[in-house]
Amino acid sequence: MNIQLPRIATGIIRFIVSCWRIDEMCGLLGGVWRDGIGIDEAAARDALHWLAHRGPDAEGIQVHDGMFLGHRRLSIIDLDPRSNQPMRSGALSMVYNGEIYNYRELRASLQERGVSFSTDSDTEVVLKAFALDGISCLERLEGMFAFAIWDSQARKLVLGRDKFGEKPLQYFHDVSLFAFGSEFRAVEALAGTDRLQVDRSALPLYFRFSYLPAPAAPFVSAHQLEPGCWLELDVDRWDTRKGRYYDLPARLTRLQSKTPPPFENAKVELRKRLTKAVEDRILASDVPVSTFLSGGLDSSVVASLASRTGKNVTAYSVAFPNDPEFDESGYARLVANRYPNLDHQIINVTEDALADFTDQTLALLGEPYADASLIPTAFVCSHVREKVVLGGDGADEIFAGYGTYSAMEWSARMPLWLKAVLTRIPTVSNPVAIGNPLLRGAALFHKHLRCSATEEYLAWRSYATSAQLDALGVPERADDNLHIRDRPIRSLRDLLVTDIEFNLPADMLKKVDLASMQHGLEVRLPYLDSGLVEFVLNLPAGYLIANGRRKHLLREAFRDLLPPEVMGRRKQGFLLPIRKWMRYGRMRDELLELSEAQSVLDVGAIRHFADRHQAGIEDLSPLLWSCYVYLKWQRRPRLFNVGLGR
Repeated sequence: MNIQLPRIATGIIRFIVSCWRIDEMCGLLGGVWRDGIGIDEAAARDALHWLAHRGPDAEGIQVHDGMFLGHRRLSIIDLDPRSNQPMRSGALSMVYNGEIYNYRELRASLQERGVSFSTDSDTEVVLKAFALDGISCLERLEGMFAFAIWDSQARKLVLGRDKFGEKPLQYFHDVSLFAFGSEFRAVEALAGTDRLQVDRSALPLYFRFSYLPAPAAPFVSAHQLEPGCWLELDVDRWDTRKGRYYDLPARLTRLQSKTPPPFENAKVELRKRLTKAVEDRILASDVPVSTFLSGGLDSSVVASLASRTGKNVTAYSVAFPNDPEFDESGYARLVANRYPNLDHQIINVTEDALADFTDQTLALLGEPYADASLIPTAFVCSHVREKVVLGGDGADEIFAGYGTYSAMEWSARMPLWLKAVLTRIPTVSNPVAIGNPLLRGAALFHKHLRCSATEEYLAWRSYATSAQLDALGVPERADDNLHIRDRPIRSLRDLLVTDIEFNLPADMLKKVDLASMQHGLEVRLPYLDSGLVEFVLNLPAGYLIANGRRKHLLREAFRDLLPPEVMGRRKQGFLLPIRKWMRYGRMRDELLELSEAQSVLDVGAIRHFADRHQAGIEDLSPLLWSCYVYLKWQRRPRLFNVGLGR
């Protein structure tokens, strides 16, 4: 009996694994060398090690004929070696990071066309779909993904990224090496610091927005692949071609109907679509799925829908016991108390804990990224026990949740002559210090007012002026590759689409990916179901903002599921207390010390900005934080040059 039990148990496990799908939320890395020499296996593993936090459970590599593919896996259920990566099929080899939620339907349609499968993974579905249909298969993928496929016969490499940019994909291309990966840290390790030189011309974009919008990158000859795009490298010709398979504005134009559905019908349809999006992201998992529950509208809707699937779901909330004004945990409790199958876990956060957590979070950055909410988000992710969690990101951009949208709607109604007059009046230097909320809002409105809607949008999204950039020694370029300048913003829909294509992937989704994958956590975002996005954005603007009330449709569609206290709340951000930290204490002192030990940024300008902020003349905390993050990133450990001399 003792001899037979292990065999029976092994058989049961193999049967269960064969029935369940295999999750592929991981990190990828690879390179192609023009001279065909490449690198050896040991060097490949050294470079891949820099993605260990994204996939701590397993690794796989393929090194052959001047080509390297590497993969780090975050295993959910993964006992079958047939699903290891790189995955091969004929002449094709693939590494993949992501989740295809409609993979079952795609698999069935491929089987009807005679395709056979040896695994139950979504990885193989993508690989077989590409083998049959090439790049056009990307149009049918619903999910979040970044992948690389190497065709050894055609000697071509193809990269692809999901529609909205949930998963990152960066690459470097010079005269002899094409390297790509999930994070620049690993790409830098593969190519070597001697080859990857910091691109100072990209710094104005970083300091203006606190991030680098795609395709900009921190290194010369490096790029970020834009969402909804593919790129193909022809190794023999050593050139690339790039295309877009998903164009949101074009999709909206094709789908637009002359007669919108009545508001009540739109509520029913939204509820049906979002419910399915949540269910898809729960059912496409082999392990329990948790959810974030901030106490705000977006996450509360997701948590309530998750609980209604009948599964037990852990809901994670944050409490600030020492800062009641930022503490939303009471609202989260109201939601959790409505649903018995929500296991509510509250994470207590203190300012000291966040300060201690900051260094280890910034140390893992492969590029300068200065959205300060990364720190508390990563802190929460570090406490999640499960490997999969649902988030509410994307809702603000789809349902018009930011105050920016209301402000720009008001601005659009103003005659140009009045705007021209108002923009000549000096603005208040520190609007956030105004106590009265109406006066504070008016001062912020005036500060960002512009005659051009596109320039006004950029003003709302900017954290540094041209004069401040000049003072820092990183003046703006005439050609900053901001294609957004060429796009007219004539309506609320134009504004939302602009945010979805510009700010959402470069800021919000990058934050989610960095914060979660630093701790081996997969975050799924139901609001970014492409069918849901397209449906909402084709509705009348009055469905989204009604009488100054933002997210009107979302609130009304789910009013019966949530407590009234949550439904009527104003949006509250998940912030780091950098205003306080940059006035006095360790972080301000460290910033000034870092500035003294470098030559890229003007030392006098940093001290001048720090003094103005300390005196309360101007709130310069975002700009000072950007300087702090950049100077910390600049001092990252020098990497071995594994990509040369092998």
